[in-house]
Amino acid sequence: MTHNPYKQYQKTQVTTASREKVLLMLYEGAIRFTKQAHAAMLEKKIAEKGRFISKATAILSELMATLDFKVGGQLAVDLENLYVFMIDKLIEANIHNKPECLEAVEKLLITLHAAWRDVIENPRDDGVPSPQLQPDEFKKYMAEHTQDDQQGGKNGQAEKAKTRPELKIRA
Repeated sequence: MTHNPYKQYQKTQVTTASREKVLLMLYEGAIRFTKQAHAAMLEKKIAEKGRFISKATAILSELMATLDFKVGGQLAVDLENLYVFMIDKLIEANIHNKPECLEAVEKLLITLHAAWRDVIENPRDDGVPSPQLQPDEFKKYMAEHTQDDQQGGKNGQAEKAKTRPELKIRA
């Protein structure tokens, strides 16, 4: 039996990573396998295409299996529906050699990865929109709160904070 140091390093990375980091690594793997399946499809390498699609599907199935519907509520339901949609698109791509299906899945995965990365790297329980993912909403939020500070001081801001819905993302 040969000992592969790279595989051992990968295993160590996964087993010592936080749950959040593992989530991002799963998305990164699904994106990578989807891209590889796309390249294999274009090169007419049927076996490779199938293997990469299978790996991407397995990751999506794992993501779906880890959803917590009690904590995640509607977000978990929406993610489950999105994962099922992507799995269906991967199967359609595999059966009918449709690169556009792989491209659609890749775009969704990239969007979800960026959103989760933003949530993980910039946790906000206060309802502040993300400057990277929601730049327009963030500008409006900042403009409103700058006016509040100038007009009503901290009391106006405290009143506004009481009426603003709390943002909690868990899935």
